[in-house]
Amino acid sequence: MPTSDLIPESTAPTFFTCDAVFFGDSITADSNFDELFPDLLTVNLGVCGDTLEDLLRRVPEVRSEHPVRIFLLGGINCLREDRFDRCVEEYAALLDALLAACPDAELIVQSVLPVSRELADPMLLTNDTVRRFNAEIQALAERRGCVYVDLWPAYEKNGQLDPSLTRDGLHLNFTAYGPWASLIAPYLQS
Repeated sequence: MPTSDLIPESTAPTFFTCDAVFFGDSITADSNFDELFPDLLTVNLGVCGDTLEDLLRRVPEVRSEHPVRIFLLGGINCLREDRFDRCVEEYAALLDALLAACPDAELIVQSVLPVSRELADPMLLTNDTVRRFNAEIQALAERRGCVYVDLWPAYEKNGQLDPSLTRDGLHLNFTAYGPWASLIAPYLQS
């Protein structure tokens, strides 16, 4: 679907109503950034189960918040080896839609997190696939002048998602958002 079909015709806002929108799937939805950044007005637009196509459809929600910054994390719900190229295309379309919808906002692209070995399936999803995808989205972000934040090192242990930071091998436990907050804090203070 062309991004122009998703973005209503109008000019970009000349005002901001929130400091940051966190946009993504359940990993974002479960976050507690409002508590970790109490002096900032943040909006959590994470939705459990969202794919990249779902995120693309929800770009108008981001626009309606008039954010100073958009923190994007998504892809794990549709990332499979047999869909790898399609996921990269969808991610590129998502970045383009966000940039068109919110031209005055800073877009911060965050890497997809590793998964546990129990969730990895050599025929579908592996951490090698996630690493390759992160390299692709980093390149997409840099070509568009977006900031890229690599969350992977803070969450990886022995080639998988650190077991002490997850409740099920994919989703983070409540205390695991602290390292993430530390990595993005410099972008919220600038």
